[in-house]
Amino acid sequence: MSSPPLSISVAIIGGGLAGLMTAIGLSRAGHQVTVLEKSPVLGQIGAGIKMPPNATKIFKAWGLLEQLKGLSELPESATLRSYRGEELMRLDLRETMESKYDSPFLSVHRVDLHHLLAKTAEIEGAQTRLGVETLNISYDSDGHSGPIVELADGEHIHADLVLGADGERSFTRGILLNEGNILRDSGEHVYRVTVPIQEILDTADQGLHQLVNPPQINLWIGPGGNALTYRLKREQLFNIVLMQQHGRESEAPLAPQIISKNLVAQEFDKGWDPNFRKILDLTSTCTRWTLLESDIAPHWVDGKGQVALIGDAAHAMGPYAGQGAALAFEDAAVLSVLLARMTSLKQLPDVLTIYESIRTPRVRKMKQVTKDIRKKHSIPTGPRQEERDRQLREHSPLPGSAHFLADPVLQPWMFSYNALEEAEEAWSTFLRGEYPGTCGTWKLGRDGSL
Repeated sequence: MSSPPLSISVAIIGGGLAGLMTAIGLSRAGHQVTVLEKSPVLGQIGAGIKMPPNATKIFKAWGLLEQLKGLSELPESATLRSYRGEELMRLDLRETMESKYDSPFLSVHRVDLHHLLAKTAEIEGAQTRLGVETLNISYDSDGHSGPIVELADGEHIHADLVLGADGERSFTRGILLNEGNILRDSGEHVYRVTVPIQEILDTADQGLHQLVNPPQINLWIGPGGNALTYRLKREQLFNIVLMQQHGRESEAPLAPQIISKNLVAQEFDKGWDPNFRKILDLTSTCTRWTLLESDIAPHWVDGKGQVALIGDAAHAMGPYAGQGAALAFEDAAVLSVLLARMTSLKQLPDVLTIYESIRTPRVRKMKQVTKDIRKKHSIPTGPRQEERDRQLREHSPLPGSAHFLADPVLQPWMFSYNALEEAEEAWSTFLRGEYPGTCGTWKLGRDGSL
């Protein structure tokens, strides 16, 4: 008769997408999970988010894909356009993604995704505590071997493992790495507008109708910025995200600011597709914020092998490749597999070593990919921009293409990746005693004996 799976206590600081997805995976593996979220409510902010195949295949493996699809739009295509409105290259998303990667490319409202993960985490047995603030992470000197999360109300939570899933302003990262504020101005403003789809369809403008039906992704690239549009199923909204370079600010606002549509129009009124002005005319205000950026954490695990970073706390990404949430879901998948296979608590430091070694090369490359895409999508008007656009119009997708979703090298690297399979392969290597950087705990049994 086989023994029950090893169960450890895990405290996850942060109830965002990364924290809740990890809570689902670890709870399914039999661990006792508590999510500690500073906000008194979950999932009340945000708009659209893209879910590429490397993310949706995890939902599929965990039996959540059909629920996700019920909340999502399934875009038919992704079209790259000149900022003037000219179509440069179109990719059939539905056929390409399903046939190549056996999983769809979706777009979903962040609030709906957040609520799905919160509900699933609860069903799987994770406890989510809202309105609790973490003040410190420490270690007990009187015999308890695990870390302690100290809350603002004086409560101490003992755990075998603490995971920092508290985003790009991570408190956990500051404790782990002894860092101050790591965020800096990226040099870009982000503008977001949502318009009810029906209001667009109620106009007589066929050009606007063609941007809405059928469901599709459109990306305009131009001097110093770009613009992205796609449909959301929630409230039948049309999501518009605009990015534009700006001068460095002495003090970047931490929260989105409500601004007039006229201010947005001024930024995108010099030769840009007049469809933007038409869409903006359908709304009264939009939000703007300064896009902040940070470096990937130099290491993600504490010296004891009992505290680790996941998601944006470890590797916040710019939005240019649409992979920020997907990378966090990959983190959750890898940790869930490794912790499900662990047979002794003494193996935890090695498990976290494997986790970091699996994830670091991929997120470092993705960080560079996002920087490259940003450059390609904001080339100033001139010969280089003209040649970029000519290649898009006249050639099949080339390696390094500005239409990164169609790039024949980058696309499979991003979307064929299977975090669950990579973690299983890494664990098999570990059990053979062949995983570099580990401490030999592959030999341990359930009771910690050799």
